[in-house]
Amino acid sequence: MNQTSLFIVTGLSGAGKTITSKVLRRIATNFYVFDMDILVENHDYQKASCQWLTIARYNSISQKPTVLFGAVPHPYNLEICKDYQAFSTVHTALLHCNHEDRYKRLQARGSVWTDENIALTIEEAERHFNEAQAKKMPIINTSLYTVEEVAEGLYYWVENILQQLGEQKP
Repeated sequence: MNQTSLFIVTGLSGAGKTITSKVLRRIATNFYVFDMDILVENHDYQKASCQWLTIARYNSISQKPTVLFGAVPHPYNLEICKDYQAFSTVHTALLHCNHEDRYKRLQARGSVWTDENIALTIEEAERHFNEAQAKKMPIINTSLYTVEEVAEGLYYWVENILQQLGEQKP
C-alpha cells in the first residue's frame, strides 16, 4: 500500500474549522478537504473519525493528500482507527481564536450554546492551545486573519510539507 501524509486541522468549536474547510476546498484542487463533522451520526464521533480515515486511505491511492478538519483528538481519536497505520506521517495544525470571538461565534449559533457551554468550550480551547504550543504544533489565530487568509495559510502549509517530503501530487 502507498504510504502518504495525512493532514489534520483541529480546533475547538468556534475556531473557524467549518468555514475554513469550505474555502480551502475551493482553492486546493490538488488535495482532498473534508470537514469531519458532516459524517457524525448520533454523536458517534469515534465511528465518524474511523470512517474518515478509511476515506483518506482510499484517497491516498491517487497520491492526492487529504486534509481533515475536526476536533482531534477529542472527540475524535484517530490513532485507534485501523486505517491510521496507512499514513507514513500525520501533520496537525490548530485553529484558535481569542475568547471574545469564540464567544460571539458560538452565541450566534443559537440556544444550544448557553453561556455555561461557551465558557467550558473556551476553557477547553485554552488547554488545546497550551498543548499545541508544547508540541510546537502550527497554530493559526483566526481572530487575526480573514477566512481566505487562514485557508491560504493552510494551503501553503500542506504544500510546503509535501515539497519537503518529496511526495508527488497529481
